Amino acid sequence: MNEKTDILLINRDKEFLENIGSQLRQAGYSVHMAMDMRESLTAITSHPIGLIVCDHALQDVNGYDFLYYLKSDPLRDSIPFVFFVPLNDQGRAFKAFELGAMDFWVYPLESEDLVRRVREIAPLQPSDPSAPAPPPPSSESGSIRPAGAENLAATDRRGSERVRIAPYIQVEVSRDGIVWLPAQVMNFSREGVFLRTALLGKHGLSLKVKFNLPTGVSIVPGEIRHIAFNDFHQPAGIGIKMEQGREWIQIHQHLESLLSSVSPAGGGTMVVPPGQTASAAAKTVMIGSQENGSGQENGNHVQESAEESYDTRFYHSLIGKQLDNYKAVSFLGAGTMGGVFKGWDIALEREVAIKVISYKLASQETFRDMFIKEARTISKLDHPNIAHIYYIGDTDNILYFVMEFITGQTLKNLIDQRMNLNTLRGLEYLITTCQALDFVSNKNIIHRDIKPENLMIDGKGSLKIVDFGVAKTIDADKPVKQEGIVGSPLYMSPDCIAGRALDHRSDIYSLGASFYHAFTGFPPFDGKDAEEVLLKHLNDPCIPLNERNPKVSRSLGSIIEKMMAKEPSDRYQNYGGIIKDLRALRTKALRFQQLKNSTLIIKAGTIAKMPKMAR
Repeated sequence: MNEKTDILLINRDKEFLENIGSQLRQAGYSVHMAMDMRESLTAITSHPIGLIVCDHALQDVNGYDFLYYLKSDPLRDSIPFVFFVPLNDQGRAFKAFELGAMDFWVYPLESEDLVRRVREIAPLQPSDPSAPAPPPPSSESGSIRPAGAENLAATDRRGSERVRIAPYIQVEVSRDGIVWLPAQVMNFSREGVFLRTALLGKHGLSLKVKFNLPTGVSIVPGEIRHIAFNDFHQPAGIGIKMEQGREWIQIHQHLESLLSSVSPAGGGTMVVPPGQTASAAAKTVMIGSQENGSGQENGNHVQESAEESYDTRFYHSLIGKQLDNYKAVSFLGAGTMGGVFKGWDIALEREVAIKVISYKLASQETFRDMFIKEARTISKLDHPNIAHIYYIGDTDNILYFVMEFITGQTLKNLIDQRMNLNTLRGLEYLITTCQALDFVSNKNIIHRDIKPENLMIDGKGSLKIVDFGVAKTIDADKPVKQEGIVGSPLYMSPDCIAGRALDHRSDIYSLGASFYHAFTGFPPFDGKDAEEVLLKHLNDPCIPLNERNPKVSRSLGSIIEKMMAKEPSDRYQNYGGIIKDLRALRTKALRFQQLKNSTLIIKAGTIAKMPKMAR
């Protein structure tokens, strides 16, 4: 007998839900209602659901896919699931039972008959008058609570002290230590952390939390103590009590040190490293482009627009959905053309990346063509430093393609973690990127959105270029005609901003700007908004690298500054010239390092042979 007697009703018709819910409440049941998958998962996570009564279709997925998803989850597969469908859908009962449904009801159904059927599966449990009342929420300063949680004690004053940790702290969570999902630290205390993540779990579930710190990777066990799912547009929030060992103490001290480097600015403040921009200038924009279909700027708003909100809802509704042989496991983020998911290839049993076209662009033929063109562009680029594409498909009017999944960090992550890239390692990253872009340019393709976020470094230290969403194929003898401003303002070339014809030298400028940021810790130009940044790219001289970071050699600074010349004719004319100069610089650096090491060895040997001084 199932001890849980809460009922979850799922149907697209709100009036139908209220009618059936009222009948079951009168019979003594606690009823929760949902109209789509996201709301359903919220209810299952937050309440002791003892029976799910579901229509054949939700607002975002069909009921059979939702049942398949639940039965694939060991934490939810035991919840009884019943279909309650209209008369014209009763022919699919076989499929329902095949997927694991307990029963298959058809409406209209008399109220008494409905209640009787529900009680057969989830009988009401007699209340226990001796059961203790649940304890009030703790107001201890060390307890973990999500911001805005309903059960937050009135005496808890920590809301004024909450600080949101910026996403450059890379955190992942896992149930089994095999499949890791990304998470974002929203709050922390001495006892644990509050994370925003696509991973859902019940109270008391044991998890592993992986922290990628400058000193290395630390994995700390923990247990879910609180769950918050207040904002439909955002992933779940989970409060995790961490195992109180030496590793967690060190991680907590690291988080505290990051906060101490900035002035407190009240609750909800994002901590941004000095010199980093929190403005929309870091986003990819398409302004005045025929591809955009309008003269309006796309994607350059600090506040999320209504259309972006629809996109967010759409992306999160796909979590758990199967697209042909590929299942969307978690949402990683959104780019210019669409959202990217961590996925699972069911046939070949491997992790993949799934890119799905944006909800607001999916209905526009021009953008669908661009999305398909991106997939075809990538398919032509068989290079070890460019992410490979496996498949393109269109399922249930969802256009997507499947790519190699790269486990690692972006160059932007390394910059934000204040990693020391002014080393041979940073030089190797630049040489590798030049070699890959040389290959791309020889295929008569320009990327048009080179930036640190689009340069991935995998777990083995190999660099790969990603996101060819705005790439263009050009005539080998004639630069591509500009149809608008396309790219990321922080790294955009003056020729792109001015609307001039583009060739690979525009990518060279963006690459120089990206590694200016990597080597100095600052973007070449910054400002209060994208327009100010663009004007500086056009008109202002670039501050020499070694003035921003004295550790940058003049030779390296000269190479980057030549890549960023205002006029394309004053830049390197091809990647071969950059590679030649960088390799010469690398040879000198290696010789200097070897000389320095040998000098230290000689000095150490000399010291060892020195006679002892008389006492």
